[in-house]
Amino acid sequence: MIYFFHISACLCLVIFQTTILPCFPLFNTFYDLSALYIVYMGLFFGVREGIPVALIIGLTMDSLSGGPFGVYLTTYFWLFIGARQLIKFFRVSNYILLPFVVTAAVLMEAVILLGTLAMLEPGRQFSSSIINTVAMQVLWAICTGPFIIQFYNFTYKSLFNKLVAVFSHKQSPEINR
Repeated sequence: MIYFFHISACLCLVIFQTTILPCFPLFNTFYDLSALYIVYMGLFFGVREGIPVALIIGLTMDSLSGGPFGVYLTTYFWLFIGARQLIKFFRVSNYILLPFVVTAAVLMEAVILLGTLAMLEPGRQFSSSIINTVAMQVLWAICTGPFIIQFYNFTYKSLFNKLVAVFSHKQSPEINR
């Protein structure tokens, strides 16, 4: 059930990012919310939950993106592994580090995507608009990333517990009051 929950959450993020965010010109340069969810999973969940979700969402994004196959799969896999390695050295409850973690994840995703493009088309120079887009994504990540990770954590704790109660045919504590 936990896999279903996380994959559904990521699919909702993909739908939100591809259908709703483009309607607002302010969010044209917003970073990948699915990548941030994978980082969240790396920080708060184990390998058993995170790797299958990262692989499935990576395959889904690869099939939807129209880019080289395996780019998102590789990106999400390494983002998850990087987040798992990070918690060996830092405490997850240290909220001061979250902007740095999110910024590093956004930069890592941009480097992998741009590196793949550079390998596919050697000698291609990147325009200033690509650099501006990455800079805006980093700025968005610094400003909103920690709040979005906290939102993911809050949503998981509240929504998943209610779903477990419903599917296990138990009454939630609020109904008994």
